[in-house]
Order: sequence, then structure tokens, then C-alpha cells
Amino acid sequence: MEQKTMIEPHWKQRLYHEPLHGCFVTFSSPALCEFTARMGFDFILIDNEHGAMNQETLEDMVRASQGVEVPAIVRVPINRHEYIRRALDFGANGVQVPLVNTARQAREAVSASHFPPRGERGVAFLTRAANYGMCPDKARYIEDADASKLVSVHIETPEAVANLDAILDVEGIDVLFIGPGDLAVSMGYANSPNHPDVMETMENCIRRISQAGKIAGTYVGDADRAAMAMDWGATYLVTAITPYMVQAGTQYLINARKR
Repeated sequence: MEQKTMIEPHWKQRLYHEPLHGCFVTFSSPALCEFTARMGFDFILIDNEHGAMNQETLEDMVRASQGVEVPAIVRVPINRHEYIRRALDFGANGVQVPLVNTARQAREAVSASHFPPRGERGVAFLTRAANYGMCPDKARYIEDADASKLVSVHIETPEAVANLDAILDVEGIDVLFIGPGDLAVSMGYANSPNHPDVMETMENCIRRISQAGKIAGTYVGDADRAAMAMDWGATYLVTAITPYMVQAGTQYLINARKR
């Protein structure tokens, strides 16, 4: 029995040619994940770094997004093999790894994401990713799994910025994601996230990533910020539904209470 999926196996290749728009889902809710995916985003980024998902719910959130034909990426809590392997065994279309500051740490993320001989991901053929064992061509499954998943690493500290060229040389990294919030805080601008030094660093990194032939990504809070990031060369653009919920709910209360 051939494995069936509604996600284009090589969807990530589009990122080399066109911007794709994703959305963080931080709440532990498969329904909210499906709801957000149905809005028309190109991919969903499930936030298991700052979210509070247990393993069963995380798998259901991946399933909920893919059920409406939207790829699901999991941001893992930390750069450790057990988190990366588990997300991929759930059938996630990729992983996003926070706080990658060195080339060695980038290689560790790649190793955890790939099967031998390229990496050290544990092989199991009864997982959801392997169609619960209903995958007759095991060699093809391993080959397709390694080729189709997306591996994204965060560049969000001065140390990571200083090591950017070395990280860019690591094979197997698809996306280098500039985390503007952590970057601003680590640069000493917690109260001024749009400080010119922060913006200049972000632009420089995104342009260098794009020029190196890798996919540049970042978080964007609104359409203007997305347009600016795209002008710099970013194509992996992630927003979050939470701020829009806050804005709409707050504005409703302001308007309703005026009456």
C-alpha cells in the first residue's frame, strides 16, 4: 500500500522562487490549528517552544493542518535530537530549531533531522510519517523523507550573526530564520525592537542568506513588515494570529462601550 499524502512532497522548493506566508499557532488546540490553516496560509508553524503542547496534542495539530492540505512545521523547544525526531515521526513537514548560534549546533540539527548515513535520525517504519508501516518501499520512504522535509534554524543572537557565514556553509539547512524579538533583546534593545541597529542587522543577514542561495525567513507583525522583508530577499514569512485577535477584540470593546 502506497503512502498517501495531500501535501506536495516538494512544496518547500517554492520558497526558492516565491514568498510563502505562514502563521504561528501557539495555543494547544488542533481545532485552532485547522481554523488558522483554513484561512489560506501557505504553511502553519506550530510553536512547541513557547506553546504548552503535550505530545498527543502536537501530533493532532500536525494532522489538523495537513488535513486541509497545509504543511505543518513544528518549532521544537530546543536543539535536541529527541524533540526533532519526535516531531518528524509525527509526520511534520519540517522542524524549526531555536537559538542556533554556531555551525556545530546547525550540524546537530541537520543530523537529528536526517536518516543515516547523512544523519542520526532513528529509523522506525510504524510511525505516522511512515504511514504506520504501510509503506512497502522502505528505501524510497527514507529517501523521500530526507528530501521533502524542511529544516529551519534560528539566527537570533549576536553570536549567531557573527557565525552566519559558517552556518550558511552547513549542508542540509533550508531556512535561516531571523528572530527579531530575541535578536533585539540580545542586542540590548528590549524596549526598542525597531532600533536602527536591529533593523540594519536583520537586513544584512537576510540579504547575505539570500545571496548564499539559502532561504531567508523572519517573523513579520504586519503586511508592511512583510513587504520590507520581501524587499530584502526573505521568502519564508511568518506572522501570528494572536496579535490580530487582540487588536480586533480590543477594538470591538472600545467601539461597543462607546455606545
